Amino acid sequence: MRTADDIVERVREATNIIDVVSQYVQLRKRGRNFLGLCPFHSEKTPSFNVLEDKGIFKCFGCGVAGDVYSFLMKMEGLTFPEAIEKLASAANIPYEKRSSDHKSDEGQELENLYGACKDFATYCYKALRADSGKRAWSYLTERGFREDILHRYGAGYAPDGSAFFHSKQENNIKLAAFEKAGIVAQSDRGDYYDRFRDRIIFPIYSATGKVIGFGGRSMPGADSKLAKYINSPETPIYQKSRVLYGLFQAKDAIRTSDVAILVEGYADVIALAQAGFQNTIAASGTSLTVDQLNLLRRYTQNIVLLFDADLAGLNAALRGIELALTAGFDVSVVILPAGEDPDSYIKRHGAEAFGEELGRKASFIEAKARIYREKGVFDQPETSAKAIRSLVETIAKVPDTIKQELYVRRIAERYKLQETTLLTELQKITVGNRRAQQKPPPRRQTSQLEAETVVAAFSSHDAIPAERVLVKAFLEDTSIAYEAAISLDFDFSLIQNELCRTVIMHAIQAYEESGIPRSAADVIEYFRDDAGIRDLVTDVMFERDRISPEWRNAQDDPSVTCQLMTLQAAKNILIASRTKEVGELQKKLGDVPPAEQEEIMKKILKFSKELNALREGAAVL
Repeated sequence: MRTADDIVERVREATNIIDVVSQYVQLRKRGRNFLGLCPFHSEKTPSFNVLEDKGIFKCFGCGVAGDVYSFLMKMEGLTFPEAIEKLASAANIPYEKRSSDHKSDEGQELENLYGACKDFATYCYKALRADSGKRAWSYLTERGFREDILHRYGAGYAPDGSAFFHSKQENNIKLAAFEKAGIVAQSDRGDYYDRFRDRIIFPIYSATGKVIGFGGRSMPGADSKLAKYINSPETPIYQKSRVLYGLFQAKDAIRTSDVAILVEGYADVIALAQAGFQNTIAASGTSLTVDQLNLLRRYTQNIVLLFDADLAGLNAALRGIELALTAGFDVSVVILPAGEDPDSYIKRHGAEAFGEELGRKASFIEAKARIYREKGVFDQPETSAKAIRSLVETIAKVPDTIKQELYVRRIAERYKLQETTLLTELQKITVGNRRAQQKPPPRRQTSQLEAETVVAAFSSHDAIPAERVLVKAFLEDTSIAYEAAISLDFDFSLIQNELCRTVIMHAIQAYEESGIPRSAADVIEYFRDDAGIRDLVTDVMFERDRISPEWRNAQDDPSVTCQLMTLQAAKNILIASRTKEVGELQKKLGDVPPAEQEEIMKKILKFSKELNALREGAAVL
């Protein structure tokens, strides 16, 4: 996709990719790269690399790669025009999205779904504040919620019946998007009806502020057979395991405080935010998931798990502790007194008392031990031993070895155990975990069709080293690489890998048309929808220069380095091509009449001389 004029390049030139990425990832310089923990997957050892001078990034753990636009699009769920608009605004460059900007069918569908959700959220927001929502409004205000906080979270009301559907039907608006977004549904008879009826509505926002789904709470006095809470079904824009309720409103406070408070429900988030704890979020209609934690990692690595003291709350706390530790978070836990939830606690004791509860938060190990005590696990020697071993297993998930020993010491003191015994147990568990991670997955039988598919997939993306070096040379400086290749009368059709050939020919064509060399970021932007080219470009740009030892002293001059890389790579491609041709001719000798053998021998001799000449000036890569 191309955006009009030179806006893409102007914005990129005005934007330092390090400044953008640093808003989400803590980077440190290592050589010419910047390194940090990847924001797109869970890892304990940094593998996320950024090349400042090239304006590109790549994670060598999960493979995600691209330029500053790609990063922002994936980080905040933006479209390409939205990413341009955001970066242009930050760089004070005027940018107006054009109606002619191309949208794929998929992009148009997503836009329709976002529009449908926004439409329903607006409808419910107005309904809550109209005559139809008086009962719902009274219920919320009686619970102590202020108008400003209800406005901040977009709270609304869905009237009984199918008023929303009828309002759209009367206006002759297509219902396909509303149905796919889970706002209306069809009965077995084919009739449309509102999915949310006579419920308080809590819109669910993406991290960038788009409405993507809804939670609906039944009104007081509703039929007991009805579920108290219902949520939007899974849609292309709403996967509940990847969404945190309230994150859009809380992310700035989370960044500032460097800690997130995780609670269980929508009303709890709003109640705590109203009390001044605006760094509060909740899982969106599901138990805490790895994807939700990976999303949260973009803003902090410190989390306070806040749970009720009932059995369900304690079990959720245990699961949350294990999951958050495995994801690399520093975890603390607050378990409220029996019968209390955050909303009721604040109403009964006030915000200051709640703040004191947070101040008394327990470490994950203390919280887990308390949960076991309250469950009676320490009442018997047999179950007590299992519980202590479980505590040590949890400690083994902490990446910091010093912290591990401190936690072990605390358990030893608390339960009058030998610290060395616990450390030995910790070592066994740690070694076992490491072996389990290193053990290769079990092999399974692969069908002939699968085997052929795998081979085809690899061969379509594989390239000999010389071809990859040539791609890098053309992206380092197209003009110098092109002149060097032409000096050898290099035939670009000899490049066997389709992706390498596509990138190089695009760079040449663009250079011939504009006289401006193509950068890696330019190519990534031009082939934005081609993951194969994006991965090739970022891979080769992060590879170290492969040039011969006798040319090492030339590396201080980038122009000379680029020229030598091109000459060496081009010669090696020629060598590979001629070697292949000689081999094919030699095989052919025994299959042709003697009269034709002489002609083949002449070709073999000619190509062999060319090979010798080439090899005198090129080191095979």
